[in-house]
Amino acid sequence: MKTNIGKIAIAGLLAFALALPGYSQDNNSPPPQGNDQYTNPPDTPPNAADQQLDQQEAQQTAPPSNQPVTTQVFYDELSPYGQWVDSPDYGYVWIPSAVPNFVPYSSAGHWVYTTYGWTWVSDYPWGWATFHYGRWDYNGQYGWYWIPGVQWGPAWVVWRHCNGYYGWAPLLPGIEIGVGYGSGSAIPANYWCFVNERFIADRYVWQHYEPRYNNGVFIRNSTVINNTYFDRGRGITYSAGPQREEVEASLHTTIRPVPVRESVQPEQRYDQAHLHLYRPNVSAPAANVHPAPSRSVHMQQVPQRNVQYTTPQRQYSSPRSGGGGSFGGGRRH
Repeated sequence: MKTNIGKIAIAGLLAFALALPGYSQDNNSPPPQGNDQYTNPPDTPPNAADQQLDQQEAQQTAPPSNQPVTTQVFYDELSPYGQWVDSPDYGYVWIPSAVPNFVPYSSAGHWVYTTYGWTWVSDYPWGWATFHYGRWDYNGQYGWYWIPGVQWGPAWVVWRHCNGYYGWAPLLPGIEIGVGYGSGSAIPANYWCFVNERFIADRYVWQHYEPRYNNGVFIRNSTVINNTYFDRGRGITYSAGPQREEVEASLHTTIRPVPVRESVQPEQRYDQAHLHLYRPNVSAPAANVHPAPSRSVHMQQVPQRNVQYTTPQRQYSSPRSGGGGSFGGGRRH
């Protein structure tokens, strides 16, 4: 499959290929911390009995806090790791103080299949929030920024599959699950990440990403994975990614979901047996309460990032600017 893709790419000169915005090759992503080599392959949503058992065990281990939580938790907990910006489109958004080549759901993280579906496990200490709530968007001058949201999910991405490869991309603000399933055309080609299916469960999956300039070929020869999962406890539907049977056939092993344990403090920690997650129910604040970061700047005050490129160097266009929809951190009052 990879040989055929290479031939197509050479023959067509990949006129549609785009260099990843604000991003050089994925081998510049920071390596995961420690030597906790991934050993448990992922899974798809389990049957009702398995899920009920896992949720009961999680509640017995560490029940979530009953205290009300608003978006203020994001402003407080993420401030040490980045900069809050007053955006004209979304209100308060957050720009991480990460490496210049940071890309959401691509840099410093990997996939684990849990009792809630394919879950992105980040090596960043702020990953519990930014990869499970809200959406990411891109600005050609400032790079990727995060827009707070109140709905929790294992990962807010859309998935694709072609012969021997899986791909995923951040679900941009204003694009719902159903829209993302239409054709995927609403998401720029250079936002996608493709990997050989045998590496989808690899602890160091970032080492196996296919070159971004081939994304157009992958997209044209793939279909969107229309596999949703409904979280009854929260009333939320999200993409569950590849089916378990497909992954088992590719990895030649029987796989079982990793149980999620509820944490009472902000964290995302994987100990090979369980995934410990802080995932509070975030609610809208009272009418007289206005969550806000203790410090923020206007977008024009944010310094432009020094974008580094690796060959081939190509021009790209910034994504469309859209309304905040149900997302956005709000503005100062």
